[in-house]
Amino acid sequence: MTRISKYRVEDKVLKKLYSLMFEVISNMSKKERFEGIMYELLSPTEKIMIAKRVAIVYLLMKDINYLIISDVLKVSSRTIAKFHAMITEGKEIKNIIESVAGNDRIKDFFEELFFREPGTYGIDWKSAWRQKFEIERKKQRGI
Repeated sequence: MTRISKYRVEDKVLKKLYSLMFEVISNMSKKERFEGIMYELLSPTEKIMIAKRVAIVYLLMKDINYLIISDVLKVSSRTIAKFHAMITEGKEIKNIIESVAGNDRIKDFFEELFFREPGTYGIDWKSAWRQKFEIERKKQRGI
């Protein structure tokens, strides 16, 4: 977990800091610039933490089982439950991820993430090879 100073920042100052952060992030039009700023601003731990949180919300919205999410993303069921409660209350992240959820690149990404290689214990080899060829075909042809 990342560390933060024990001295609290005033709410007025914190709101201004959030406003500044929004301005910096929202003015990026290219992916490369966004990646560059995130690389400079965030530690490796913070980047992983944020990416996992976004993935948890997305997978919960797709009704993926807690155990599968926990196994693939290496997070606790308590963390997953916390984000499940958040999206049932109707927070903003749910709306944002719903708007992005129809994107084919994201669907393909998670399909690859949950793909189990042929030869993995407990996996049907025939269906695993079929799924692997489907993923490769989508990559090559875009279909």
